[in-house]
Amino acid sequence: MRTTPVTTVAVLAAALLGNVIRAEDRVLTDSEDLKCGGSFDLKGYGQVEIVPTGFKGIEVLDGNVLDTKMDARAYFADKCTAGEYNNEDYLALNLLGKTMSFSADVSGAGCGCNAAFYLTSMHQNSKKSECQDYYCDANAVCGVSCAEIDIMEGNMHAFHSTLHSAHDHDGKAEGYGGGSDAGYEGWSGPRDWNATQYGPKGRCINTHKPFQVSVSFPTNEAGSLEAMTVMLTQEGSPCPLAVTITDYNGNPELTSALSQGMTPIFSYWKDEGMLWLDGEGADGEGPCRRDHPGRCADAVRFYDFKIEKDGGGLTTKEDLKGTKVELVPQASAPAPSGGNPWWQPPEAQA
Repeated sequence: MRTTPVTTVAVLAAALLGNVIRAEDRVLTDSEDLKCGGSFDLKGYGQVEIVPTGFKGIEVLDGNVLDTKMDARAYFADKCTAGEYNNEDYLALNLLGKTMSFSADVSGAGCGCNAAFYLTSMHQNSKKSECQDYYCDANAVCGVSCAEIDIMEGNMHAFHSTLHSAHDHDGKAEGYGGGSDAGYEGWSGPRDWNATQYGPKGRCINTHKPFQVSVSFPTNEAGSLEAMTVMLTQEGSPCPLAVTITDYNGNPELTSALSQGMTPIFSYWKDEGMLWLDGEGADGEGPCRRDHPGRCADAVRFYDFKIEKDGGGLTTKEDLKGTKVELVPQASAPAPSGGNPWWQPPEAQA
């Protein structure tokens, strides 16, 4: 634990935990009907049920579109029983050597908004957590740590992809956006792209319109995770955007987590302290001078999910089945290679 002033990660954790606790309080005390989010066909797997935190805020539209309201979070599952959570119901997808793709519509999600799609080891987590739904992630937002792969954390101005082993709060990120905030001065987030390529007027990804996201987990000859590659494309665009995260010290643990199978999660939230994601940064090249969470759109949408084999062709449910292996133990975060994590200034080191 750092002894410096509250970090942006802590702000993020507090915001998410607050949202979840409020949702759970409603589950326990309100008389209104609880309902599952619906179901859709995940191509390459089959029918998937949506389990929302608080059993509200998510609706499947037209049998395919995950309409995600503000402050909602939900999990892919084989089964959903309204008002009940069971970690064994959550999907456990082994995505090693495979590619998952989907479409995202974040139009209206400006500075201070966060539309996220990611994976954690929820299926293997037998601890109910402070959120009562078995949620776990690398920042222990609900009191339980586990491996986390952020495929997408973004809005109309910024987009991050990040690898986290179970106790690596910072992780290794690439993408575009983020920088100095009131807590820390003098640092900049990832700059793999810029505002002329990704944003409301982006020539590659115009975020006023839906775009497609694909994530691949290539392996080496030993079958271990070699990298995570995320690519953004858009109909009519002359230039796809891509990042590849390699040489992450936590890859052995993530190999184990992916082999066992990880649970897809999607969420939408807002905060005045989102400059870690979309701020200008010390270089002045980030997109947002200030965050305006009050201007966030009511909802974002994810749809057209598909999983393919390396080399093409849809997977089957059997292809995605996790293996019964032990997670690689890790008592502390791996030392960052090449200096500090991208968002963390020198004075914030533990």
